[in-house]
Amino acid sequence: MGMDIGSMDQRVTLQRRTGSKDAVGQQAFTWTNVCTVWAQVQAVRGREFFAAAQAQQEQTVKVRIRYRTDIDATLRLVHKGVEHHITGVIPVGRNEMLEIMCLEGVRDGR
Repeated sequence: MGMDIGSMDQRVTLQRRTGSKDAVGQQAFTWTNVCTVWAQVQAVRGREFFAAAQAQQEQTVKVRIRYRTDIDATLRLVHKGVEHHITGVIPVGRNEMLEIMCLEGVRDGR
């Protein structure tokens, strides 16, 4: 399976959550950029559901990037200013690419 570099025409940023104590000793979380890379971003499916007395939308997105060893599901992905919760990271081929499965939006502060 060859990698089609030309289809990786969008920029995504992967971020790691880091914690520290604030001035009053409370745990504070921030997001630090790990890398910004070229990617192929595809919407896989979407659904609408009703929660907390409001209509909600959920979008599953598949993102392909060049293979890296520092990407896992503890990170979050940002595409066009929108945060995505990473649900899975799958090596493709002979470690040529990573396929990152995401849900649009944040979960549990991620």
